[in-house]
Amino acid sequence: MKEVPKIVDYEAKKRMIMEKAVDSFLQKGFHNTHLVDITSACGIGRTTIYQYFRNKDEILQYTIVHLFESLREDFRIILADEAESPLQTIRKLIPAILREYDNNRKLVVLVDLWLIMIREEHPSIELVNDHMAQIRHTFQELLDQGIEKGEIREMPTPSMAFTLYVLVESFLIHLALHQGEDVQKHIGSVQLLLDSLQAS
Repeated sequence: MKEVPKIVDYEAKKRMIMEKAVDSFLQKGFHNTHLVDITSACGIGRTTIYQYFRNKDEILQYTIVHLFESLREDFRIILADEAESPLQTIRKLIPAILREYDNNRKLVVLVDLWLIMIREEHPSIELVNDHMAQIRHTFQELLDQGIEKGEIREMPTPSMAFTLYVLVESFLIHLALHQGEDVQKHIGSVQLLLDSLQAS
């Protein structure tokens, strides 16, 4: 009878496997990483890893979901501050995302994996795109709330939400390709762009 992992250790073990797998994905690329690379890095056997993941695609999907959930929790405080107006929230949220790239390995890993999936045309890119669409939806909700309150000028909010999302996406890809870039020196320019949203 196959041994079942202890419940108390199950999620911790999955996260450990995920972390080792991510290291290999970043070093070798997804296609060039094999389960044996992951099991060797984890110090476990091939039969053991199957108790947690069926294959490396499942590990990748688990990683994407875990990273997005973790990052959403990191930004939840900004979005939950009811004292902030919608425009103030946008002004805080975008720079916070950009600063997180320097300070938070989770976002660095997510962007690096994203680029690997784009390069290797991996189908899990759709999972990333679904999560990124939630960012666009958040921007649109904030824009709609700001217009309703008279704080943000009238505009087609779906288009502007897409524009704000593309701004963040472009910054993150640029930072991934140009390691060591000083994010802080660009924050002022971002704020100037956001100022144009304000109702006159």
